[in-house]
Amino acid sequence: MKLSDYLRLLITLLIISVTIACLVTPVLAGGGHGETGTLEHVVSLEGKSGLSLLLAELYNDNRLLYALVVTATMAFLGAVVAQVTEFVLKLAGIK
Repeated sequence: MKLSDYLRLLITLLIISVTIACLVTPVLAGGGHGETGTLEHVVSLEGKSGLSLLLAELYNDNRLLYALVVTATMAFLGAVVAQVTEFVLKLAGIK
């Protein structure tokens, strides 16, 4: 077999695995059993100011945008930690 055949097989197996996981996970998590209610959680804005107020309002108004902001922030912080770690390791002569 050629490398392209192995890649095609790997991608096919990955797609099948993800599809099975998406179909099985709700069943294992107990989806569809009992009554389901709406999940409504509102963050209190009392006593908040600045960045905390901005994030609380964003969470209450648009959860998708909040999730994107938090994800981007975590990715940025991860990159900063990686760069600092690499710098420290170079100073120590490890890398």
